[in-house]
Amino acid sequence: MIVRCVQIISPTSGEVVNDHPGIRIGVEYPVLEVITTVRSVLLRIPEHPDITAERETPGLWDAAMFTVLSSRLPDCWVAELGNGQLTLAPKEWQRPGFWDDYFDDEPSAGAEYERLRAEILSQA
Repeated sequence: MIVRCVQIISPTSGEVVNDHPGIRIGVEYPVLEVITTVRSVLLRIPEHPDITAERETPGLWDAAMFTVLSSRLPDCWVAELGNGQLTLAPKEWQRPGFWDDYFDDEPSAGAEYERLRAEILSQA
């Protein structure tokens, strides 16, 4: 799935803003994960690291910021329903604590992210 950013909604305030260091209007992004709840739909988008970061920080962004360019879903995505949300993502990323492990620099989570990110990007 490929989307284009058409507006930026601040993840902290919920307000439409002109810019943000993690995302840019007019740029196309592959979607790594979709999370839906009663109140929101979030897309996990790979962000490029700044010069001090060792690896990218895939962020969650409001789906209202994007228009869909390609609705093709990656073969590795599975649907998971639980805790009031529906998630479309690789099964490995849906285990409890995966994203905590990734952001805590757990090597196995980093390797799993890189492997599945490459698979998703190859099918975009």
